[in-house]
Amino acid sequence: MAQTPAGGAPTGLEKLQALSGNGPVSYGPVQDAEPLFRAQLRTLMEGGARSFCDVGGGKKPIASLEEIDRSGLDYVVFDASQEELDKAPDGYHTFQGSIIDTDAVSRLVHERGPFDVVVSRWTAEHIPDGKRFHEQVFTMLRPGGTAVHFFPTLYSLPFLFNRLLSPQASAAILFRANPWRHTKFLAYYSWCRGPSNRQTRRLEEIGFSVDHYVGFFGHGFYAKVKPLDVAHRAVANVLLDHPLPSLTSFALVVLTRPV
Repeated sequence: MAQTPAGGAPTGLEKLQALSGNGPVSYGPVQDAEPLFRAQLRTLMEGGARSFCDVGGGKKPIASLEEIDRSGLDYVVFDASQEELDKAPDGYHTFQGSIIDTDAVSRLVHERGPFDVVVSRWTAEHIPDGKRFHEQVFTMLRPGGTAVHFFPTLYSLPFLFNRLLSPQASAAILFRANPWRHTKFLAYYSWCRGPSNRQTRRLEEIGFSVDHYVGFFGHGFYAKVKPLDVAHRAVANVLLDHPLPSLTSFALVVLTRPV
C-alpha cells in the first residue's frame, strides 16, 4: 500500500493510486477496504462517468443523493426485492429485477443503459451463480465501462461458517452479535474469492480486463472476545506480509469492459 506522506496518513485515493503501479493484484488491511472502495467511485465520478447502476443497493444505495446531484449522475438502484427498494430514501430512481434474470437485465439496459459504471457492495455473495452475475454485469456496461464490486470472501472463517451453517443457525448468530440487524439474506459466496490466479482468469474469460483485485485481511467478528481479537489481528498482520488469497476476508475488484 502507499507510504505515509509527511503531512499525515495517505487518503483512500492516494492508496488506490499507489496500487496501480503494483499490477492488478494487491493486499491490504480491512480498515482500508471502505476508503479504497469509495475512492474508486470518486475517481470514476470525477473522471466523467455519469450513468451508474447500483446492483443490490436496495434500501441503502451506495451513493448518497447529495453525491448524485453534485456529480450530475444518472443513477439507478437495481434490486431483486421491491420491498427493499421501497425502503430507499425518496429521490432515488429504482428498478426491480434479478441480476441473473436475462429479461430483467435486458429491460433495464433498454430503459436506462448501457452504463458507464456498474457497482455493487455486499451483493455478490448473495447471488447463487457468480459466473452468471459477472456475465450479466458485462452486458450492462458500455464498451469502456467499469464494474466495481466489494464483497466478503471465502475462506475467511466467519463467512465459511455462514456458508456451512443452516440459515436459521447463521441468522441467530448474526442477530445476537448485531442486535440492530433485523434481516438476513441467504449467502452463497459463488465466485467470492480473494485475488487468486484462477479467479482472475475466470473474469478475463468472460471478457473483462482486471484493473485492480485487492484482497483484505482482518475482520471485526472477533472484537467482542479480546483474546480471539488479538490473535486474529496478529494472523492478519502476518498475512499482509505473506498473503494467501484463500484467506482474505474481503475483496475489491475493479473491472473494465474493453472498447
